[in-house]
Amino acid sequence: MAEESAFDPAVLDGYYSKDSDIDLSWMKKPTQHQFRWRTLNNRWYSSPRRIRDAVTFVKAVGKAVPTDVYVSTSSWLNPVDLPRLHDTEASYPILLDHLVVFDIDVPPFSQKNMEVARKYAVKIFAWMEQKTDYAFSHVTFSGSKGFHLFYHDLKREKFQIPDPQLREDTVRQSRKKLLEQAVADGHQIDTKITADTRRIIRLPGTVHGKTGWICSIISVEQLHRPFKEWMSDLKRHPQSLDMPKNASVKKSLFSRKKKVKEVISEQRTSLEVSTHVPGTKNRSALIEWLPRSWGDPQNAVEKALKFCEDAQLGSTAFWTDGERTLMLVPRAMPREYLAKMAKKNGFTHLANELKQRDHAWIRISAQFAENSGWDSDLIPINVLSQETNESCKWPWSLAHLELSKRMGLEIKMDVKDTSGTQEPSMRIVRKE
Repeated sequence: MAEESAFDPAVLDGYYSKDSDIDLSWMKKPTQHQFRWRTLNNRWYSSPRRIRDAVTFVKAVGKAVPTDVYVSTSSWLNPVDLPRLHDTEASYPILLDHLVVFDIDVPPFSQKNMEVARKYAVKIFAWMEQKTDYAFSHVTFSGSKGFHLFYHDLKREKFQIPDPQLREDTVRQSRKKLLEQAVADGHQIDTKITADTRRIIRLPGTVHGKTGWICSIISVEQLHRPFKEWMSDLKRHPQSLDMPKNASVKKSLFSRKKKVKEVISEQRTSLEVSTHVPGTKNRSALIEWLPRSWGDPQNAVEKALKFCEDAQLGSTAFWTDGERTLMLVPRAMPREYLAKMAKKNGFTHLANELKQRDHAWIRISAQFAENSGWDSDLIPINVLSQETNESCKWPWSLAHLELSKRMGLEIKMDVKDTSGTQEPSMRIVRKE
């Protein structure tokens, strides 16, 4: 008998057929969307043909056994062989439309966390009802830890811009602005999805490869009722994982074993800035990613504000990539003082770098990998803790004030002294 944690290929072999319940009804023109799927050997494939229904999907898949099936949130004039965003050699693809999608995930897989995710979804649903530029399309249960909410963009001017690259860039900026508003208003959403015009999302009617539950469109009425009242109505594979009431380490046949030898490290390129205040001998600014132990961005910022208040650090800028939070205190502090303060408050990496190298290089951008592309953008949260400016004894770092401005958060100076020169020290790095 195979181990319980091993994935049995027979489980999904033949599952997708022309009679399967794949739901394409919510798409205006399925043939304008890109379809992608992951197979049993963990390889990704893009459809080599246009897909209009379950029959053409089965033909596109061929003999492969998909474990997870996705569809693009954008529609394209030609969705087949869609080039990467930064592919400068291929002709630029023509974007026809882009759905606004909010992805809400509360891990790990459990009934309790699904109820938390449902409440988050209800809040973003109510928030979007006030946005007259968007029309609600539908909401889906993801098949695992949350929900996806879909909206149509009613402002069509963006999609009529003649230049295809400018058109896509304009749409991305529009989505990024909406995403920043949602994050600023405290909504718990995955920041990697909404603003990305090249993003794919799980296709309704298909099995989630880790749980065996089926991604399904649900009604707004269901969304507003406790999850436990309608959980039994959701479809699932006969050999799917039971959803525990609370977080569980239980595995199913739909869990794939991780093989270390198959893990391929990728080089990632990003932009970094130095903590050193240019033009000074031993002054540094506090810029660092908040410790993972501080929790999600909202909790992390709350703890950081308490730290800033106790240390009387003054105005502090915050950004998030949806999982972690970057903070910047643009003050020119003595390096030894900053190192001690960093060590005392849990900034171990920063403290060690200051001690060993006299400054630290801190990542301030998304990371780009050749195969997987860009990861999450940094989204400005706000400039907080201004009320402690008067009690802060350290001069402003001109370079780090300029950095914050370039990153979308302008910090207003008071009459205190300034230190150093205005141009921040930055570098582009590639790391594994």
